[in-house]
Amino acid sequence: MDQRVSISVTVFLIVLVLAFAGLAFWQLWGTHGLNVAQGDPTVQPKDFTEGIGIYYFNDGKYNFLIWKKKLLTSEAAPPEEKDMLAAAEQAIRVKKGVRFYTYGLDFSKLGRIPPYAMALCVARDVKTIEGIFPVRIKPVEGLGQIYEIVLPPLIDDLSAGKIQYLFWAINYQYSCNDAWVFKFQ
Repeated sequence: MDQRVSISVTVFLIVLVLAFAGLAFWQLWGTHGLNVAQGDPTVQPKDFTEGIGIYYFNDGKYNFLIWKKKLLTSEAAPPEEKDMLAAAEQAIRVKKGVRFYTYGLDFSKLGRIPPYAMALCVARDVKTIEGIFPVRIKPVEGLGQIYEIVLPPLIDDLSAGKIQYLFWAINYQYSCNDAWVFKFQ
């Protein structure tokens, strides 16, 4: 009888260990494998090496955005030609398909209303800045405070060369006063 009890207890413990191991594996697969497959499999927290902020993904690399360029001195005044030419010269060159992400920013505490907390502006020439085109902010599923900044469809026409422009820019909520400035290569 002691041998049967010993075998029963051993089998019970093995089943219990296997059940916990299976549960742990299922939990790990469910929070990483499944959600990443539904979201963007290229985005991982380890990619954002500079810490909290806004990044652009271009040419296989995540790049941290630091300084914005001053475009307008006031909303009422037209842009200064020298400022527009300087912005065009300093614009970050990106390829078609560039993507933007935020890392570690909690939009619920920023005082801006997602999904339209940012905007795209287009400088057609040295005298004209068009916009403000709303930019959507979409959570990357399963990765916490990582959001993709989804540019409006106008970006496809800009990248295809269908619209002549000096540069384009993104900025926080509905302003073209200062922004991160870009050009397609």
